[in-house]
Amino acid sequence: MEGARVEGGGRPWLPRAGWGLLLALFLVFVAGLVRRERLQAGGEQVIRMLFVPSVEQGTLARRGNELAEFVKKDAGIVVRSAVPTSYAAVVQALGAAQADIAWVPAFAYVVANARYGAEARLQVVREAERYAVVVTRTGVGEPDALPALAGRKVAFSRDITDGLRAVLVEELSRWAPGWVEVPAPSDKEAVRLLVESASDVAAAASRHVFSGPRDLVGDGRKELEYDLPGSLARSRVVFKTAQPVRQHVTAYYGAVYTRTDSGVQRLEDLAGKPFAFSDATSTSGFVFPQNLLNAHGVKLGHVYFAGGHPNVIQAVLDGKVAGGASFYSPPGKVNEVERTFVADARHILMKRLPTDEERLAFLDTVRVLKLTDPVPNDVCCVRRGFPRPVWERFERSLQRFLATPEGLRAYLDLVAAVAARPIDDAAFDGFRAALKGAGISAGALMDAEEEKLRKKREAAGAKK
Repeated sequence: MEGARVEGGGRPWLPRAGWGLLLALFLVFVAGLVRRERLQAGGEQVIRMLFVPSVEQGTLARRGNELAEFVKKDAGIVVRSAVPTSYAAVVQALGAAQADIAWVPAFAYVVANARYGAEARLQVVREAERYAVVVTRTGVGEPDALPALAGRKVAFSRDITDGLRAVLVEELSRWAPGWVEVPAPSDKEAVRLLVESASDVAAAASRHVFSGPRDLVGDGRKELEYDLPGSLARSRVVFKTAQPVRQHVTAYYGAVYTRTDSGVQRLEDLAGKPFAFSDATSTSGFVFPQNLLNAHGVKLGHVYFAGGHPNVIQAVLDGKVAGGASFYSPPGKVNEVERTFVADARHILMKRLPTDEERLAFLDTVRVLKLTDPVPNDVCCVRRGFPRPVWERFERSLQRFLATPEGLRAYLDLVAAVAARPIDDAAFDGFRAALKGAGISAGALMDAEEEKLRKKREAAGAKK
């Protein structure tokens, strides 16, 4: 908060509580440095690890300490885990060598890298449960089951990997001996080969997740329908794997949502019409969707910042806007348990509906029109000059921690993820390009997040 000026030209002032908070933060960091120096003087390797205040701080502090205790016993490294009250404090601590390791969202990492040379080391990995489907053309004489594909070509998406690929290959080999794989770069392009090249392939293989009946996301058929209207009617699913396979996910998406009866079939149909974004600092609810709309030359009418992802979906549902932007992630096991079916922004409102019938009707009313480019998951980064041997010891210990049931539960609470994989700075080039395309800087995003945190603290203080 900017200081007010005393009437008559006095000097700026801050409330006493504000000075007290700043002093407390300073003393905490100083105490941490002193403690670290003492331990290092005694021969112990000490690192300071910070988490951003993304969820309830008590949970972060408790789970962070559990990780620290494990690493100390496992690798002999003393880890001091802390949760500062702001994103800026985390970034500044990296720059001042008051922190060695930090777990931060993409925008905070980009700021820390640009200002202080922080280095990306790990990316958090989440899970999605996916099926695989085999698609053929409709029409007389076209294959209508796997046995009819024996000896024939199948456009096979490179997105189908690991265990899911093994399951589908086994089924095809059992029921369609002699089938021939034709590699395709993505789910959508596999179906495009099928629809547009009738003489080349007899079927296409795509990943599949549950989606609303009018969504243009979920598998290659639905994604292609946006680019090539009518492709859904020209294709059909003839096989779906019996059980989903868990796959690792390193990104999420922004999405444009509309009512199915709005008349909006393409992004260009939103030109001149009212539109809702989540807020001006949301990566999935503004930055990436704005970049998507810009790329399609869409000039919106009245723009409404709804103040949160659920509010965007509500505005679309109520018909206050022709479209809205919010996050999208593929569904997982938790959505099956909750009976919300999807993991995108709609599920927040759907949890309030009492029956499956009402929830499915909701999905039939509000649909996903198109996804943005992928948004990278959070990152674990280190300060400039952090010793590589120390990092490697920490990383090996972290991976052993994640291999334990309790460690995995703690990690899920800390960063809502199930694994961590190596990453480098180049993985964020697309993110930087999206920020530039939307006309916003990572620093501006961080400043806005700081303002939201300040307002939350003020609101919490007012309730006491």
